[in-house]
Amino acid sequence: MEVKNTKRWLWAGALAVGLHAMAPAQAADDSLNVMIWGATWQSAIDEVSQGFTKDTGVKVNLVSQASSGEGLAKLQAMRDKPTVDVWFTTASVATRAMEDKQLFDQLPTELMPNLKELVSGSATAYYAPIYSYPTSIIYRTDLVAEPITSWADLWDPRFKKKLGMPDMGFFQGRLLMIAAGKDGGDPMDEKRGFEELEKLKPNVVLFFASDSQARQALAQGEASVMVGPTSHAKRIADAGFPVKVVSPRPTVMNYDVMMIVRGGKEDTAAKYINYLLSAPVNEEVAAKLGMAAVNVNSEQPADLKGMLPKAEDQYVPDEAVVNEHIARWIDIFKDKIAN
Repeated sequence: MEVKNTKRWLWAGALAVGLHAMAPAQAADDSLNVMIWGATWQSAIDEVSQGFTKDTGVKVNLVSQASSGEGLAKLQAMRDKPTVDVWFTTASVATRAMEDKQLFDQLPTELMPNLKELVSGSATAYYAPIYSYPTSIIYRTDLVAEPITSWADLWDPRFKKKLGMPDMGFFQGRLLMIAAGKDGGDPMDEKRGFEELEKLKPNVVLFFASDSQARQALAQGEASVMVGPTSHAKRIADAGFPVKVVSPRPTVMNYDVMMIVRGGKEDTAAKYINYLLSAPVNEEVAAKLGMAAVNVNSEQPADLKGMLPKAEDQYVPDEAVVNEHIARWIDIFKDKIAN
């Protein structure tokens, strides 16, 4: 604990020096508006943001969005005069949004040295990750007799009407990638993916379209197995149910990210994002949310040890390609799988 506090104190000193050098117009800003999802995220980010306020005097105000899609619509509606400075979203939505050069600014690398400490390939010119999470198998050990070790296990007849699986639009087609790649194939082979999902249908009790629906099905025993982020396991376990998480190859990875909105406080926004990416702070965010830290110098949450996939088992899809195909995938899914 002493080491962590020391690291944070040293970084705070460096931040103060950097902020002192801001241009006068930027230095006059004493608040930032940050758009983010609901209570769980707001609670975690509000707590860690207090350190930024203490170090800089800049107050962080959190603005709610129900989803990344709704958040983007709100930002587009205020394009001419944005009242939001930093936006939290998913990598897939950010990949679409960054085409709007009037609304979003590039990340100024000279103000964000912590970008160099991130997992390779996780940031782009327009967004930086706040954490990552694998698409994993989560199952009730009191309802599943034999351990699950691979994606292929979910196709076993013993799981007839026992699986809770994400809808195609939920997690942006990750289910299709898992089905296509479960036996060593290309996760982006959509033909094979849909063929495998047809075979999986007898084992699926529900295709969920929200996190709460998935957790409720597992907690109530409607499903004994679900596919989703590792953070679900902690909440189910906290409710008193025995669960286990496995992240087989290919483990499709997901990133929630941060973008700078062109609202006149771009430098302050960049320094705020850089603060969240520092090793001790990113470690704290990950622990509070049950996600994986993205700064390579951060310790991963103790709750996730043994749950996270090996580096060689991870698969990070090209979000631009996913965005190109997702609407058609959803239509095929509704027509052939969900019915």
